Amino acid sequence: MDLMDSSTLVHKVEFLNLNGDRSVNSCKQLCDLPDAILLQILSLLPTEDVVRTSVLSRRWEYLWTSIPSLVFREEYKENHRGRILFRNFVERALLLRGLSPMKVFSLSCVVDSEEYFNGNESRVNTWITAAIGHNVQDLCLYLEFGHPCTAYKIPRCIFRCGTLRELHLQMKHDLKLPSIICLPNLKVLILVDVPFGDDKSLEKLLSCPSLEKLSLENCKWDLEVLEISAPNLLHLNIVEYSSFSDIGSCQVRIHGTFIKSFDYYGDLHYDDVVLTSPSSLVEASIQVHQPFSQVTDHLCNFMKCLSNVKQLAFSIRSLEDMVEGEEILNSFPVFHSLTELELTDPDVRLESRALLLLLSKCPILRSLRFSGGVYTDSKRNDRILDPKPTCFTASLKEIKINCFNKTGCEMLAVRNLVIAAQVLDKVLFSYSPGPRKWQGRLMQSSSKLPGAPDQCTISSECEHWDYFCDCSQRLQFG
Repeated sequence: MDLMDSSTLVHKVEFLNLNGDRSVNSCKQLCDLPDAILLQILSLLPTEDVVRTSVLSRRWEYLWTSIPSLVFREEYKENHRGRILFRNFVERALLLRGLSPMKVFSLSCVVDSEEYFNGNESRVNTWITAAIGHNVQDLCLYLEFGHPCTAYKIPRCIFRCGTLRELHLQMKHDLKLPSIICLPNLKVLILVDVPFGDDKSLEKLLSCPSLEKLSLENCKWDLEVLEISAPNLLHLNIVEYSSFSDIGSCQVRIHGTFIKSFDYYGDLHYDDVVLTSPSSLVEASIQVHQPFSQVTDHLCNFMKCLSNVKQLAFSIRSLEDMVEGEEILNSFPVFHSLTELELTDPDVRLESRALLLLLSKCPILRSLRFSGGVYTDSKRNDRILDPKPTCFTASLKEIKINCFNKTGCEMLAVRNLVIAAQVLDKVLFSYSPGPRKWQGRLMQSSSKLPGAPDQCTISSECEHWDYFCDCSQRLQFG
């Protein structure tokens, strides 16, 4: 291979002094590169292709055994012969690796009765145990089961691995945890579809001393109170689906003086969510989908735990049914610190009472995003937002609108927002759906936004947005 295409990689490695005694500039072909660079290249390839390089030459024969990561993915539609080939490949790769340390071990496969030796030991477990023996740092297990009654116990050595920094586990099978859990360096724990019993050992797993990121997605447990007590927890993510969750009357208590962000998606089955140190929370994302007359108290108490956040992504759909009762006006908290609000609903209706309620609880809001668009049913040109929320007259500087198609009902909604927001500096638009990771097109020239007030002009200065309306020189509208 010509090295011209690898100039960037070579320069980087040369800068890092990875070339040792061999001069990178003197290399004319790929095999002339030092081992450190070749291993970096190999680490970018699928494991099957990496192992195949062993036939290239004597130098390549065992080079692949020193790559830091092994990723094995079984195709679930494999026939019987294909499954045998997959198992043999995994075992050969682990056997030939020797004692080299392992950074990542990722395994996605099916576990069934054919995987067992002598009826009691899973071949899958021997692979996992081998990875633990190589001082693995990141362990990712995605296990399917050929039969729901398949007897399976995950290796207990996982929960005594001192080198483990990340653990990703996805399996719809009861997880039996050991009574003693010792993971002193675990920083990231992601559990998906994992059912637990009423064993308190779950709380030990969720309370590892170095844990910084915890994600519980569609997990199930049989506890009246779930305590999450990781002292260094920074980020918490909980996802639940009504089709799988059976949490009942569980209360979730989250202890952690450093927690910065909390994401929740689901039907709010919990009786209560308690943050013992809510003052540290900076960012939250809340998506609740239950019929809301059933969870009014739950949601209000939940939101009170988040009243100190500075950034909030929220679905006002969770308030639509609740605002019919006046008691919600008194029980819904005021977000005294909130400066950035993102509404994640598709097509927010500007006349929504839920929208007006939420905005009235955000007195210092500076940035408002409609990630799924905004429209109005009204034919009026003003006074839709009446009474005006305090932030519209005192603090709101920026409005962002995704999924903007320039229809008449959208343009009228934008006009009403601009008229109501008396200190507004700019409005940004994109055709693309939000939030966060979308990429919009840039306008090639400046012009007037069709249908917008005269003082709002389009500019191409704002990267990733299709339109940017500068309202800093706005006039007063009647």
